[in-house]
Amino acid sequence: MSEYIEIKGLESFFKACDKLVDMDKHGKSIMAGAGESIRNSIIDSFANERSIFNGKWQSLKPATIKQKVKDGKNKGILKRDGDLSEPKNWQSEPTKSGVEVFNNIQTKNGFKYGLVHQYGSKKKNIPARAFLPIDNNNVLHQSIRSVIYKDTKDFIAKITKK
Repeated sequence: MSEYIEIKGLESFFKACDKLVDMDKHGKSIMAGAGESIRNSIIDSFANERSIFNGKWQSLKPATIKQKVKDGKNKGILKRDGDLSEPKNWQSEPTKSGVEVFNNIQTKNGFKYGLVHQYGSKKKNIPARAFLPIDNNNVLHQSIRSVIYKDTKDFIAKITKK
C-alpha cells in the first residue's frame, strides 16, 4: 500500500529484547519472524474473508457478483483480480529495528486500493473489509502479539543457549 501504517503494540517488548540480545546482530532475524506472523494473518484474512477483529466481511452485492461472473473474474470478496489477495503479492522486509509488511499493489483505478478496502470509503460507498491485523489505532491484535512474543522468546532462548 502506498501509505505507510506504523503498527503499534510491540514497542516495549522489542525494547526489552534489546536488553537481552544484541539487536545489531539478531534484530533482523527477530523482525523477520514478526513480519511473517503479520503476513500470515493478512493471508488468513483473505483466505477466510474475515477480519481478525470483526469476523466475516460484509457480503458482496448480488449485482457485484453478477458483474464478476460476467467478466470471468474471481467471485470472492476482494479477489477480483487477485492483486490484493494473492499471498505472493504480500512481502515482509525486516531490518534490525523494524519490519515492513507490504503489498506491491499501491493504487488501482485512481485510489489507494488497500487502504480503501481496509478502512472503507463513504465517498465511494465501499464498506471496510479489514485484512490487516490492526485496530483503528493501528495497534496489533493481541493474538498476533502473542505469537510474536512466543516466537521471539523461543528464538532468544535458542541463541542464548549456544
